[in-house]
Amino acid sequence: MSRRLRFISLTPEQQLIVNDAYQHGAKRALSHRAHAILLSHKGHSINQIRDILGVKRDTVSTWLYQWEKDGIEGLQDKPREGRPHLLNESELAVLHQLVEEHPHQLPVLHATFQEKAGKVVSQDTLLLALKKR
Repeated sequence: MSRRLRFISLTPEQQLIVNDAYQHGAKRALSHRAHAILLSHKGHSINQIRDILGVKRDTVSTWLYQWEKDGIEGLQDKPREGRPHLLNESELAVLHQLVEEHPHQLPVLHATFQEKAGKVVSQDTLLLALKKR
């Protein structure tokens, strides 16, 4: 399919789906992309959409192409790898053991963990690791 789409034509059902994503999208990026689709459906050019939304022309073209290719799923954020975990499995096991020994004592837990694991981390890192488990 060509990436030089002029206008998106939506069925009434698609209009409802895209409008819902625009007004109630869980993430701002989805709402932004849905807005672009609605603007295209209303006859706005790619350059006009670019100016309204404050994004690059290629970005608008990509959004339109993704809509044509995959519908609403094409507008969703794709999963990303992200940063690697700072604690490995054995360090997490040490952390959980220490939580049982020192519940509700973050400063003690923090100091003891660093001593036993031989790794310097912040208290925030420990809290995040505990929340993920």
